[in-house]
Amino acid sequence: MTLEQLERDVAELRQVIAALQTQVSQLQGGKEPRRGVLSIVGSMTDLPGFEDMVAYGRYYRLTGKDPPPDWKPGDPIPEPDEEWCPR
Repeated sequence: MTLEQLERDVAELRQVIAALQTQVSQLQGGKEPRRGVLSIVGSMTDLPGFEDMVAYGRYYRLTGKDPPPDWKPGDPIPEPDEEWCPR
């Protein structure tokens, strides 16, 4: 699976989750939805550190390794080595 396909899949999942949250809210008569899986997943992007978590995950997906301790989100991600991603 390519990174582009993964990003498209995640975007599609976010849309599906948002639609499900809307349906749950309508079924509850517009009341505040109960805190459950749907509401938690839909609000993850609002959590502090969410973007950093995504950046660390991207680093691992692209390199096959955990980032070094001095790497910070926004720093360049090195090219994968030949073992991880043969060309």
